[in-house]
Amino acid sequence: MSYKFTLPLYGVTKKGAITVNWYRNAHYQTSNAAKINFKKLIQDQLNQFDKIETPIKIKYTYYAKANNGPDLDNFVGTVKKFFQDALVESGLIEDDNVNFIISNSESYGGIDRNNPRVEAEIICCNDYITDTLTNKE
Repeated sequence: MSYKFTLPLYGVTKKGAITVNWYRNAHYQTSNAAKINFKKLIQDQLNQFDKIETPIKIKYTYYAKANNGPDLDNFVGTVKKFFQDALVESGLIEDDNVNFIISNSESYGGIDRNNPRVEAEIICCNDYITDTLTNKE
């Protein structure tokens, strides 16, 4: 089973995108306010689902605002942090440590000038783990 979310990069703060550089330089009260706002912006998506069976993998795809050679990790890192915390706070997963999220990956999806964003796909891995433990492939 998989779940899909569209995550905002812009509109979370009063200034620009929520990049890792922004997060590093933000005052803790500013970053906490942004995290709360991020969760509000995706709350309708979170409310669509009951608790998600773990362990899971999460695939993040970044769609850029412009073709300016964006740094993938810079744009996905803070979104990933805020999203995974929102999953826990909403009760969709118990925790965001390696016992529950066993893998995540980032990829570049291209340019979308009208809707720069990060898309997240959660993939339940229970069958994968069961097959691995019983040596089935």
